[in-house]
Amino acid sequence: MNIKRVFQGTALTAFAAIAWFGDGSANASASVSIQDVVFDEEDISLEVQFSDTELMAGIANVDKKRKAKVTAWDVYEPADGSNKGQAKIDLSKFNVTKDNYIAIMTNDMTIPLYIKVAAAAKKNSITFLNSTARISEFKADGKSIQEIDYRRATDAWGASGKISELDFSEYQYQGAALYVRKKGINELSSAAGDYEKIKNGQVSVIPVGGTKEVSADVYNIGSLPGKETKLNIAKQANGPSVSVDYKKGTVTINKSLEYRVIKESGTTTYNAVGSKEVKAVAGLLEATETAPKADTAILEVRKAAATNGKGKCASKWTRVKIENPKELLLDSSTKDIKDATIEQPVIISTSAGAIMEAGYKLNNKQTEVTNLVLTNKCEDNYEYYLGSSVPAAGDKAIKPIRKGKTINIKKGDVSGKNIYIRLAGDKKSKRWAGAWKQIGTNITIPSVAASK
Repeated sequence: MNIKRVFQGTALTAFAAIAWFGDGSANASASVSIQDVVFDEEDISLEVQFSDTELMAGIANVDKKRKAKVTAWDVYEPADGSNKGQAKIDLSKFNVTKDNYIAIMTNDMTIPLYIKVAAAAKKNSITFLNSTARISEFKADGKSIQEIDYRRATDAWGASGKISELDFSEYQYQGAALYVRKKGINELSSAAGDYEKIKNGQVSVIPVGGTKEVSADVYNIGSLPGKETKLNIAKQANGPSVSVDYKKGTVTINKSLEYRVIKESGTTTYNAVGSKEVKAVAGLLEATETAPKADTAILEVRKAAATNGKGKCASKWTRVKIENPKELLLDSSTKDIKDATIEQPVIISTSAGAIMEAGYKLNNKQTEVTNLVLTNKCEDNYEYYLGSSVPAAGDKAIKPIRKGKTINIKKGDVSGKNIYIRLAGDKKSKRWAGAWKQIGTNITIPSVAASK
């Protein structure tokens, strides 16, 4: 765009009159009409093709009596010095809430081409539903609008769409400030060459070189995009706390939380729970219609979205790695504790080395066995249980054997029982308790006399 100079009032009239009544070098083909104009309502500009040494454009003031007056003209010249050019007229300074008029002419014209850009809406209202991340309604001057433009605070305009199809959930992760407006209307393009459709009355003007007012047609080419309305999209709340019991192998899902289990083979999604529920990890890993059984998975828990629409959206996911209890793989040389003697304890081992030693303790006189002695020989904490079968989760009879420690079990408590051990769960390292492994069967306490 080349804007070379500005002509004021009568100066333009004198200049145009000279061109019109001069030596006849100008000709009728140099005039411009509505068909030479392209309206870009998104770029907020007009493009005018002209065949002359200059094109003049000015903002026209149209009073209540429909009299049009231009007090200042911008002059555009062909960029290459020829008599053919294209003028791009910036409309960004317009007050979009008012009707705006533009007058366009060449030196060969006595009456300008008048173009109207209709007023856009003065007031917007927007209803945004956080729970669905969608705009449910957008009104401009009280009228529902179906299609809008939107942008982020740092973006140029460019994104648009039908309200019913726009999903803003991507902005909820961190929150965002968006700006929304009614799209511009391009009546010029819609006219598709039938310019009678967009004639919008007339204005009174005095032709170049004339003294009496005449009427000039006005073309309503549409309207610019409406006023901007700020839309603040709230940031998702952080995920809820999830009570994890690594020792018992359970997780607690509180009321109004929804959860899902992410396996390599698929995802199983569950609805929000109506009341607090304690879930066994082993059960969560079982096969479902959408995902086969798995040894490990990720449990994701979040607060469900509000059901009233305007309430909060769903929170972020809290992620917890879950896994099926792993059974100890004992070395093939490991014996059952029932084979332990007073003289020879039994060593419980895996391929990584000894983990437990089981032997017997005598009284001070060395005449009677008083205890079964279990010693943790490794750097991990273990648990043990005495009974006829593996215990239920949370059984109070489950006891710890901490790393490097020795415990003494009274012979009356262990006689006739089975002994089970497992790797203890650890909250700090987020390690789940292992599966129970039987290492002693129907224990019989040996006698000192029999061993001699």
